[in-house]
Amino acid sequence: MTAASISLLDFLDAPILVGDPDGRVVYLNSAFESAAGISGTPVDRAPLASLFDGGGREAVLRVVAGVCKRGESMRFRLRLGTVGYAALASPIKSDDASVGVVILLTEELGSDPRLLALHRGLQGTLDEVGRGLSELASATGGVRAARYREALDDSMRALDELRKHSEEIQHILDGPK
Repeated sequence: MTAASISLLDFLDAPILVGDPDGRVVYLNSAFESAAGISGTPVDRAPLASLFDGGGREAVLRVVAGVCKRGESMRFRLRLGTVGYAALASPIKSDDASVGVVILLTEELGSDPRLLALHRGLQGTLDEVGRGLSELASATGGVRAARYREALDDSMRALDELRKHSEEIQHILDGPK
């Protein structure tokens, strides 16, 4: 890459691609090339669809056509390799005419399988602790001493709080609706 061909977009960590209204590649930043594993491969004027697999192809083409037609930004989800992205496609206009689209990809937190597995493990442990505390509460009934009753009640409240935090994590993993 020569000094004349460096774009400010190359300094962004987020993958970005620019396409024309015909669905052809005009520009890819280095973060996109790295994420797609196409560094050094000439893709100028190649169909945008050639950069994606499966349903990603149709999604990108549909969004590019919609953005260019309506002149409004659109959000959508996309996979590039094994990573999931939240994508924002925005029109590029010149003299009130759409001349292309820029697509910004932001990695989705929920796409990391380790995070999903960690959440599942946390959920299983919470369920197990809940069953144990419930069994303890019913087994001791009304004969519990005040200090045990208080400790059990505090434990149940703490468990409810942990469940709320777990639900918040699940909402983050589910991503924006």
